[in-house]
Amino acid sequence: MVGKYIKSSQIINQLIDCYYINLSTSSSVEDIGKSGIRKWAKYLGLLLNVTYQAIFHRPDLVYITLTSHGLGLIKDTAVVLICRIFRLPHVFHFHNKGVKKYDQTKTGKFLYPFVFKKAQVILLSPLLYSDIEDFVPRSRVYYCANGIPDLGFSNRQDSTSLERPTRLLFLSNLFKSKGVLDLLEASNLLKNSSVSFHLTIAGGEGDISSAKLEELISKYELKENIKYKGKVQGEEKKLAFQEADVFIHPTHEDCFPLVLLEAMQAGLPVISTYEGAIPEIVEDGVNGLLVPFKSPAKLADAIRVLCENPLQRETFGKAGKEKFQRDYTLEKFENRFVRILSSII
Repeated sequence: MVGKYIKSSQIINQLIDCYYINLSTSSSVEDIGKSGIRKWAKYLGLLLNVTYQAIFHRPDLVYITLTSHGLGLIKDTAVVLICRIFRLPHVFHFHNKGVKKYDQTKTGKFLYPFVFKKAQVILLSPLLYSDIEDFVPRSRVYYCANGIPDLGFSNRQDSTSLERPTRLLFLSNLFKSKGVLDLLEASNLLKNSSVSFHLTIAGGEGDISSAKLEELISKYELKENIKYKGKVQGEEKKLAFQEADVFIHPTHEDCFPLVLLEAMQAGLPVISTYEGAIPEIVEDGVNGLLVPFKSPAKLADAIRVLCENPLQRETFGKAGKEKFQRDYTLEKFENRFVRILSSII
């Protein structure tokens, strides 16, 4: 999504003459991580395009959204090699992490020293520097928090009533790493308490199928409390935010979730985890609550707090919206991005 914002940005493209090559060989979320002759043929074509641009256009800077590990890193390293061969300055923009986790693998020991040698790096937050600290000094690191467009949310209706269940929203593809199973366990802990809530789960299938999710909802006897809506987009997604009272993202593995910015723009208080740059986005006790990941009991406690304190929900929601307008609009991101690239060039 951030790549699309950059490519379509008038601010960026008016100030920097850009040529774009989409290095992705996957056509969908389900296609990521899979291999095949078609994908390899597409990849070789991409490398030929990069080489052509390196020879005939000689860019002042090559901007690469580097994958931190796995097959994606190996594929991106070929692009880095082309930059080195033709002596083109390059900068890596990380939207993921994992260098620290994989730097002792055979692939990591071989590729990371080569990839990071003399490269400039853009990170989403200072909280993510520890992931690359063994390879890149702070003098070559820049920080650029993401931003998102105005989604046109209307003013929120009063959500302080205790006369109806508190409306909770989880919006992400159904991956275990996003904490949806923790949320089900937390809901199970809450269902027999005095807390009145209704949880909407929205998102496409991932490593958890819709059938498996429905099975677990039935197992926990939560059909009266939880509704699975499937994948939502456009106006349906916007409506899901507007109808919610609390947004929940109990992720185990994330860098800078854009969905949190969407929730803050919608004026929702957020419950999330101490993961990646999330503590920079969600300030615990200011615009939401943070809990350790993989902790259903503590997640349940946080949900209980906001369900039982509607005025606190409202305070957190207003603070989150103000923080969004101050730090995370698309225009703020575009200006940060241009300043960084201009300083490197």
